[in-house]
Amino acid sequence: MLAPNLTFCGDKIVIAGLWRLWMPVLFMLIAALSASQVAYAAEKTEPGDPLVKFLRQYVEQAGLPGAVIGIGYGDGQMRFAATGYAAVNPDKGMTRERQFYIGSLTKMMTAVVVLQLASEKRIDLADPIARWLPEEFRDKIANARIATIRDLLRNSSGIPDYLDGEFFFELVGRDPQHGWRNRELLPLIAGREAHFKPGTQYNPSNSNYILLGVLIEQVEGDHIEAVFNRRIFEPAEMRNTSFGRYPRPDDLARGFDDANGDGKLEDVTDFDVGDQLADGGVISTAEDLLKFGRALFADGILLGPNALERATTDTLFAGEGSYGYGMMIGNTDWGPVWGHDGIYFGYSAEFSWFPKQGVTIVFLSNGRALNEVPPVTGLLLSGLFGKAQ
Repeated sequence: MLAPNLTFCGDKIVIAGLWRLWMPVLFMLIAALSASQVAYAAEKTEPGDPLVKFLRQYVEQAGLPGAVIGIGYGDGQMRFAATGYAAVNPDKGMTRERQFYIGSLTKMMTAVVVLQLASEKRIDLADPIARWLPEEFRDKIANARIATIRDLLRNSSGIPDYLDGEFFFELVGRDPQHGWRNRELLPLIAGREAHFKPGTQYNPSNSNYILLGVLIEQVEGDHIEAVFNRRIFEPAEMRNTSFGRYPRPDDLARGFDDANGDGKLEDVTDFDVGDQLADGGVISTAEDLLKFGRALFADGILLGPNALERATTDTLFAGEGSYGYGMMIGNTDWGPVWGHDGIYFGYSAEFSWFPKQGVTIVFLSNGRALNEVPPVTGLLLSGLFGKAQ
């Protein structure tokens, strides 16, 4: 059997030669997830489930505290696996109901809201982003008067990333529970030189989605979370999804990261590195993200077919794949894949939708891998879809 040729790179994570370590458990998964047994799609996590065994081995190899996998099938059924710890001192085991920060998966949702506004003729994707910024920043943010909303959606604006350098993290260190708002970051984006002429290159910049967050709040006249509630969470029945907040929700898995660079994970849950921000501030569960995928891609609840087609075809080459409107567009040996991956301080996530099979795979962890491992999604494809084409 060959390793999956997964070219969807998301946040610059690609499959490496480490797949050989996973061959024994992958053979087990192929038997358990074969097409003849896909209808099983149990909604409960069983300790003897091969998917749980696979996830446990993955978490141990990666050096992660815990994780959840969710698989959503075309008929609406869901399957889950959970392993590891949601908290320590006292120890709490991981369950499928736990919430996680989803990092850049939030960008998919921000893009959905922007496309909804465009479909309602309240904005035009050809508008320069400066039109929707406070007047004092229209000339201070590089490319703001020539970079269009479309450029920001595709990460092709040339606007520099506010996370470049250490300044934002120094601010977080001084005020770890600040509750940052999108508009507050405009001074951090201003005064930096443009990287290139808009529309000519792909370069992921979190600033693009901060500026789109400012646009959304300006057009809607409301806080970003209230907008997402109305436009995404409620229509998709995502009852356990919100933006981050204090005090931390009881169901939020504690997040762990190598904060000091010493190879040891520390609890960093209480650091606000973007709770209310449109580039990565959403917390969610595996089940809710499967609902999001179905509402967006399968049921047409969140976007009409024309908007979705544009979001997935108006793309820009992005290394191993392409970037559309808030999502990576890639290819595997089993067909196309759309989605994103995300990093937040103490958390990591993967979201992948396979349009040919009508299957969504979600991976959520309350840590970032200490050891080199391939993305989870690529390791599951043989078991889910059978022999590669």
